[in-house]
Amino acid sequence: MDPRPAQRNKGAGSSLLGALKQHCRNVGFDTLIVWPSERSSPLWQRSGFQPSEELLELPLDT
Repeated sequence: MDPRPAQRNKGAGSSLLGALKQHCRNVGFDTLIVWPSERSSPLWQRSGFQPSEELLELPLDT
């Protein structure tokens, strides 16, 4: 999701994320993992996401 600048910080992202979290609970997920951009990181952290050092990544594009 990447809203236009004039539409940012109006609560749409938080509302969508709330619905996503509830849906994931309803279907039995126990964890959500995101790879945030620098700009979106505050939204994720306000929503309860916490940094984790447990993930390992291997880009395969080279």
